[in-house]
Amino acid sequence: MLLQDLTEVYEQVRGTSSKLEKVALVSELLRKTPSETLPLVCYLLRGRVFPEYSAQELRLGWSSIRAAIRAVTTVTNEDLTAAYNKFGDLGSAVELIFEEKPKISISFVSEPLTVEECYTALVKIATLSGKDSVRRKKAILIGLLNKSSPVEAKFIVKTITGEMRYGFKGGLLEEAIGQAFSVDLEVLRKAYMVRSDIGEVARIAQEQPETLLSLSIMLGRPLRPMLAETADNLEEGFKRFDKALFEFKYDGARLSIHKDNEEVHIFTREAAEVSTSLPELVADIKQIPHSFIVDCEIIPFEHSPKAFQGLIKRLRRKHRVAEFVRKIPVKLYVFDLLYLDGTSLIDTPLINRRERLKTVIQPTEQIEIARCIVTKSGAEARIMFQESLDLGFEGLMIKNPHSLYTPGKRGFEWLKLKSEAETLDLVVVVVEYGHGKRANLLSDYTFAVRDREGNLAPIAKAYCGLKDPEIEEMTQYFKGIAREQHGRTFLVEPNVVVEVKFGEIQKSSLYDGGYALRFPRIKRIRWDLSVDEIDSIETVEKIFQRQKRSS
Repeated sequence: MLLQDLTEVYEQVRGTSSKLEKVALVSELLRKTPSETLPLVCYLLRGRVFPEYSAQELRLGWSSIRAAIRAVTTVTNEDLTAAYNKFGDLGSAVELIFEEKPKISISFVSEPLTVEECYTALVKIATLSGKDSVRRKKAILIGLLNKSSPVEAKFIVKTITGEMRYGFKGGLLEEAIGQAFSVDLEVLRKAYMVRSDIGEVARIAQEQPETLLSLSIMLGRPLRPMLAETADNLEEGFKRFDKALFEFKYDGARLSIHKDNEEVHIFTREAAEVSTSLPELVADIKQIPHSFIVDCEIIPFEHSPKAFQGLIKRLRRKHRVAEFVRKIPVKLYVFDLLYLDGTSLIDTPLINRRERLKTVIQPTEQIEIARCIVTKSGAEARIMFQESLDLGFEGLMIKNPHSLYTPGKRGFEWLKLKSEAETLDLVVVVVEYGHGKRANLLSDYTFAVRDREGNLAPIAKAYCGLKDPEIEEMTQYFKGIAREQHGRTFLVEPNVVVEVKFGEIQKSSLYDGGYALRFPRIKRIRWDLSVDEIDSIETVEKIFQRQKRSS
């Protein structure tokens, strides 16, 4: 299949505001896509190279991308920067450059690029490592760009930089697959929830649609976790549910654990495997005589909960693991059982999953079952809420005892309640050098939310909350992911998610989104979250309206 077929549809989708037309365009493309190519097309339409459950990344820096563009064309660095500034993304910049600047003839191959050829090259870029890998990755990209049309070059660069935003959200792709292969949308969405692989689900819908209903979760394949909405108060749970299940909310990192006989895999919410950095937990889990998948939270813990930042030093550690096991002890709190001995439990009510969990997990020094109560009593709930805070935890989870487990879904079946000031998960998009003793440190950060079109919209700027050693460490990190520099200011790749506390949200013309945070302060860096998990402008508006009601 020619890459041109895909990029033509991409341009058409980008050029219409009609959701029905977007779905129809993509549906027609999928219908005529060969089955072996269909998963690749679905990933690329999502702006990805790998399925959602994969933690693999392309790992090709901006300097390498810019160098590849310059190697293929006659563009100067100044003209490339000017083109980028005109559009705000490197993909559109390279399209303009390819249209205006002649290419340097490197290859005599005239055959057009295929989807398969492009995808294979991107996978190669992602998997290369070790000595000389940066040069080899850049060489592969040069080869791709040299064979690309302006639109194809834009598509490739946007895929690499993660800026494939063209008004085609994930739900629309599911609709297009359903329309292309005459599959019930709810059946398709359920299959996608349990497999976390839109390419695999699309291919099954094309080849064997009758088997979609029988798809289930799989041992060893990470699930996207079920998510919760924010509750205003304890009473909100009683308004929604006849009885509510209240559970301690721990200030840690979400994990899922898959045990298959003697094989143990521990995954973060971003699907990165961290088993080797948590050998003490793996040893305890291996003693449990079942195969299972559990949902859980890990916190740094020594007699009492410790600072979240300590946890970052444990997760994904590859060297000096034994030393950090001693330095930073952890505790695991298990709160859900999703699979047991060959049977998926995600369609079983939570209260029953909880009962079965108690028969599987036997508490150890490092592993406990999260404490919960099911009650109609507001007094009991308030006592538990205060107990959670006294123990150093964040607050409470409030859950419908009869809720089913819906991977990747955020809804009102689960709520979360914290005691402290409001926080938002935002992504850093601009960093600046500070003043005084921080004059040589990148200490001033601008944060963005996700707007209605899926783009990043700045909403706040803060320069306090991190300690000096953290700022020094982050200065080096931000320099490594800088897209461009303007004097003392750097535009950076949106990789760093930060939990930001604030006094209130106010209307503001300072930012395009129309809102700004008053008195923002960094609470912590959330290395466990990706840019796809940051808060949206809808969440900002919800908090703003709540503030208005209470004022």
